[in-house]
Amino acid sequence: MTSKKATPALKKRVTGKALVQKAKNTVQMPPEFTMKQVKEIVSLIKDAGTFTTFGYKTDEFEIEISVGAPTPTAVPAPYVAPQVATTTITAAPVNPALAPALSISASERLITSPMIGTFFRRPSPGSPPFVELGDVVTSKTDVCIVEVMKLLNTIPAECNGRITKILVEDGASISAGQALMVVDVS
Repeated sequence: MTSKKATPALKKRVTGKALVQKAKNTVQMPPEFTMKQVKEIVSLIKDAGTFTTFGYKTDEFEIEISVGAPTPTAVPAPYVAPQVATTTITAAPVNPALAPALSISASERLITSPMIGTFFRRPSPGSPPFVELGDVVTSKTDVCIVEVMKLLNTIPAECNGRITKILVEDGASISAGQALMVVDVS
């Protein structure tokens, strides 16, 4: 039985699949993505509506495309929360069924999650927590991490004061708007 060699024309027609040459029992990978293919993938992600990220990885090549999401970096960037007037902060979580009603005094503020994800009190498993009960924090003090799709987002206190309650257990799943901690600002 004879085997045919792949011609350049055949190689061009084979995209997205490996070309197997039986005679040598080797696999030749298709060429890397072209800019046109990347643009088509971005267009498909935008049109799908529910997907915001596409990833493809081999031993030699890796690509991740995010549409409408922050660009991931090698070192997680600190989360910069929108500035909110302290007089308009409410204690109600987005979904009341997820958390019991929480009453806070006029001198207390809630630290809430800006996104859905997993709550972590520590920067790494062996490290001490960012904050403990009674710790004094400033508006720029990181108090926890929310992990979303393997991206770690640090959450700042957003106000000056003392941590009086930690409402979520380490490693728990949380929703956007869920109360995480209470800060006494008096």
